[in-house]
Amino acid sequence: MSLKAIQKRLLIIWFSVLIILSLLPNSFMRETPIQFYTTMVLFFFYIVLFWVSKKNWKPYQIELVTILLGSMSLIKSVFIGGEGFGMMLPLAVFIGFHIEGKRSLAYATFFGVCTTLSLYFEDILQLAHIVPFILTYIGCYIGARGYRIQDTAYKTNQLHLEELQQAHAELQEAHEQLQEAALHTMQVAVLEERTRIARDIHDALGHSLTSLIVQLHAVKYMLQDGPPQAQEAIRNMLGVAKQSLEEIRSSVHTLAVDKTSLGLTPLRAMLSQAEKHTGVKMELVTDKLDITLSQEITITIYRILQEAVTNTLRHSDAKHIEVVVENRGQHLWFSIRDDGSITPKQAVKPGFGLHGIQERLTKLNGRFRYFVRTPHGFQIDVEIPLNTPPQEGSIRR
Repeated sequence: MSLKAIQKRLLIIWFSVLIILSLLPNSFMRETPIQFYTTMVLFFFYIVLFWVSKKNWKPYQIELVTILLGSMSLIKSVFIGGEGFGMMLPLAVFIGFHIEGKRSLAYATFFGVCTTLSLYFEDILQLAHIVPFILTYIGCYIGARGYRIQDTAYKTNQLHLEELQQAHAELQEAHEQLQEAALHTMQVAVLEERTRIARDIHDALGHSLTSLIVQLHAVKYMLQDGPPQAQEAIRNMLGVAKQSLEEIRSSVHTLAVDKTSLGLTPLRAMLSQAEKHTGVKMELVTDKLDITLSQEITITIYRILQEAVTNTLRHSDAKHIEVVVENRGQHLWFSIRDDGSITPKQAVKPGFGLHGIQERLTKLNGRFRYFVRTPHGFQIDVEIPLNTPPQEGSIRR
């Protein structure tokens, strides 16, 4: 049994005990021993019933107990005599707390009316005393009913909170899976691009060098009886050509099988796909063919570029997006520029996208700025240290 359930039952029991204690002195003085003992038995029944968990009750059992206790209290009041009507007050608490919906009000009204009529026709209380009893009875019922509603609302809120936490956990897991898939996609894109470059080099330059070597061999045989200087030159050229071919083959092999590093290839692949589907010209400008970057930095700039391109396509009618990437020693600098319709006269209010970029860069000790270009367009400049370790914690992606 949880501490919350124990506290709830103790509160209801204490509320009922206060009601009974207010009646016991009067019952002890006015009732006969059998009447007083009957009152105590009913009081004991109420304490037991309030202690039993609601989970152990079925709806029809609660209603049967209500009818039984109400009937016993009325019988005691009418046939045995004494202060039996006082037992209707904890009954009102029991009805308000345990019975749901309109049936609760129906039972409370029925026993309240029966008790009031009994008090009136049996002359147990005067009319001036009946009115306070009715108000007390109604107050007990409303108080218990209100506590039940509050308890139900609390349980509903807890259930919703658990569902939200579970949904959040599921979304977090799905998010992590998507990030793993995105990383895998970028790695595949890098491998495919390198494989394509290696194949082009092998097919074009490798074939040309092979053809050159074959022709040099032919020239060598043609000059067997020629000047020694010409034969020496041919041998040197053959050596250089063969060495170059071996170096190209080695580089091609390394380029094709290396899967460990990431760089600008995922950015090129994304811009190429976006240009194909949107018709907006997208260009990556850099002074190097590729820049070796860590996975954290690659994923961060990939997400930033993705967010920037999405915002440009959503909020402006840009025809051209230019991404400039530079390796400035200890820092990676890149700029995302578009020729959209926004002008310097228009204010830019940071939204979820720009705040997300800021959070990503904070993890890597990076910084950025954004501004409206002249005469129109939007630009984001980002700077990330290459050798500074990121802050503790995983990157929010």
